[in-house]
Amino acid sequence: MWPLPHLMSVCLGACMAINDEIPKSRITLTYRTSVNGERVNKALPLRLLVMGDFSSGTSADRKKDLDQRQIRNLDGKNLDQVMRDMSMTLQFKVPNRIDPGNAEELEVALPVDSMKSFTPAELAKNLPKVRALLLLRKLLLEMQGNLDNRKEFRRMVRELAQSPEAVAALRKDLQDFNGLAIPKPQLPAGEASSNASPPEAKPQ
Repeated sequence: MWPLPHLMSVCLGACMAINDEIPKSRITLTYRTSVNGERVNKALPLRLLVMGDFSSGTSADRKKDLDQRQIRNLDGKNLDQVMRDMSMTLQFKVPNRIDPGNAEELEVALPVDSMKSFTPAELAKNLPKVRALLLLRKLLLEMQGNLDNRKEFRRMVRELAQSPEAVAALRKDLQDFNGLAIPKPQLPAGEASSNASPPEAKPQ
């Protein structure tokens, strides 16, 4: 009986013969042993178990005991599925660039269910203030499209602009949407002073 393992070596897929079938695991452990008195070569795929808290304590598994947590397999194609199954949520704060007068920072709760969760569009969906600005932008684009394509709508807008009473009534109706107003950009002190117009020269 040969000792187990009698010989162990690490074989890479690159060193395999061209005609050999490349296994799913590119790294395999090959050792020589004895089966029923005959020497044979055995190959075992290399499997690694990685343990860690990759969700900052927000995943569903984190709330379970260690022996009850699920072992997930990553095959290179199911990353989004694994992230969705873990039910992770990231909570953090970002500087408030929309209305810094109300709050210096915005609290963000970002659900992570795929790699697309980190794209700008998905981030905006989870920020209420940014989502409101995107909705306002969409409405403005639709209004611009109506102005370009509908003659009757252009006539109504011109009549509205020429009537002070109608403009005042419209402003009154839009008071509930003042929170969506885009604030004026605040320039740094140096830029503000450099962009200021020079004082006019007074005649002597």
